[in-house]
Amino acid sequence: MKMPTSFMPCICAEKAAMLLSRREREILGLIINGYTNSEIAGLLYVSCRTVDTHRQNMLAKLGARNTAVLVRYAVENIQFLGLN
Repeated sequence: MKMPTSFMPCICAEKAAMLLSRREREILGLIINGYTNSEIAGLLYVSCRTVDTHRQNMLAKLGARNTAVLVRYAVENIQFLGLN
């Protein structure tokens, strides 16, 4: 079986910034800073399920395979996504 060369999203950072909502970018910023879903939920006064739904939506919008890929993409494109 041939392994893919990369699981990184094939979407440019500028387009990703437009695709993600303000709340999704806010949650992504917290994720890349090491916060858990429970901690993010507490900070934003939402349920853990809401945080997880936002994370799943980001994965789908960016075509990322998992949260690790999402975090790597965000860190590599932090200035375009407005996460600094």
